[in-house]
Amino acid sequence: MTKRLEIAVLLWGTLSGFALVTRPVFAQSCDDDEAMVESYRKDLTDLVGTTRKESLNEFEKAFHQRVFLTKLTLSSGLVKELKDCLDKAAQDSSATKEQVAAAKADKERYARLQDMLDKDQKNLKAAAAPKDAKTVIAKFDFADK
Repeated sequence: MTKRLEIAVLLWGTLSGFALVTRPVFAQSCDDDEAMVESYRKDLTDLVGTTRKESLNEFEKAFHQRVFLTKLTLSSGLVKELKDCLDKAAQDSSATKEQVAAAKADKERYARLQDMLDKDQKNLKAAAAPKDAKTVIAKFDFADK
């Protein structure tokens, strides 16, 4: 009987410990997604600065038009994943009203970023000549709005 009780207590402790750990893991997942999005935003901002400073010849040699298109595509995908995570966090029944409100506000903020990324990607794809692409990129602004 004692052995069964020990096993039951051990099993209960393990399961309740798992239940406590899963909640922060979900929140951490959104934090990780957000960190990735912000890292890509910084990379894009840095690349805009580089593009503004370099000559057209340097721009072409570094393939910055293609690099930018790739980074815009990846960034948009990361933002979509973050929005999905924030949407799940806002629907979490155990979240407080403040957490739900914060998740919804963040989702709206990142939806605006995704719209901007998609618009910029479309404009960059429409630029036929490298000179036009460099001009388009120089107008990009990825500041948090």
